[in-house]
Amino acid sequence: MAKSEKNTGWPGFFRLFAVLCAILCLLARQGAALSAATAGDQRVFRIYVLLTLWAVPALFMLWGMSALEDGRSASLSGMLLGYALPALVTLIVWGAVYAVTAHLLGGGSFSLPLIWQKLRAAARGSSPTYLSMLYSLIGLYLVLPVLRRFTASASRGEVLWFLALCFVISSVLPRWLALRPNDLLPLLLDRLNVPMVAGYVGYFVGGWYLHHYVISRVSEYILYILGVAGLAVTLMADRFPGLSLDTYTAPGVACTAAALCTLFRYVLGISEERSRRRAVYDLGRYAFGVYLVHQLWVLIFRWFGASLLAFPAVLSVPFFALIYFALSVPFALLIGLIPGVGGWLT
Repeated sequence: MAKSEKNTGWPGFFRLFAVLCAILCLLARQGAALSAATAGDQRVFRIYVLLTLWAVPALFMLWGMSALEDGRSASLSGMLLGYALPALVTLIVWGAVYAVTAHLLGGGSFSLPLIWQKLRAAARGSSPTYLSMLYSLIGLYLVLPVLRRFTASASRGEVLWFLALCFVISSVLPRWLALRPNDLLPLLLDRLNVPMVAGYVGYFVGGWYLHHYVISRVSEYILYILGVAGLAVTLMADRFPGLSLDTYTAPGVACTAAALCTLFRYVLGISEERSRRRAVYDLGRYAFGVYLVHQLWVLIFRWFGASLLAFPAVLSVPFFALIYFALSVPFALLIGLIPGVGGWLT
């Protein structure tokens, strides 16, 4: 374990970059759904999606390195109240906020029963797709006591074996079965969501591993090579639709997320000046809040008539992603300062 690591601010830096790319990915998906988009625009949007699919797995890696490395809330109740409950509150509250905002911008009237109705709908699972990752996160936080016990007691070799097993089950096995069809096993995997569960658990523990241990230079270079190769494979997803190479648990996406996590730790560090490291760390704490707030700006801009098709797609996606990111940062910081619940909502 790196006990004297100088680049202590890298998780915050990586979290900010991952959130920006997650926003870009979401905008590209929304652009591809526009009926007025031309074939060329659709292709550009698709490329942006494939280039940034790694961002969601990276967020799970960051959540894992934070939750599994955190020495606080060691009791079972403390971990559940400190992690699972805030994630559930975030899901319900922000789901209701989006629904109320869309209702008001659509010409509807505001009322207290409306808020209660939207909160109940969000609690029952009626949340937008861009919050769907929180369901998996809540599931991981519910088994956090088990995962903490495992990472605390397992040897480095045992953790690597566990990660390799998760990768095989979530990324390799489904593609192998697609090439060699079997009637029973794919059905069982699909019904139980085994690849997805193994994939997100692997990301969660894998993020902790890359943060907790120092890897060798050879391993670092191998991860970079796999990351580049994985990104290339992901970009060819449309040529092999049967292999589902464009999912969050696809092998190329997993390799790219791991490589970028490694790159930010060992190469793309920030200044060693303490004040700058602290600033990036503090901002990184509210990075997911930026992701949550940005969708409100999407709704507002859409109400004013702004569109991703206003100018060429190759420019509009990064342009709007940067605009939404910049506008969301101060609001995420302000929400984070709300006493008691600010940290839960960001």
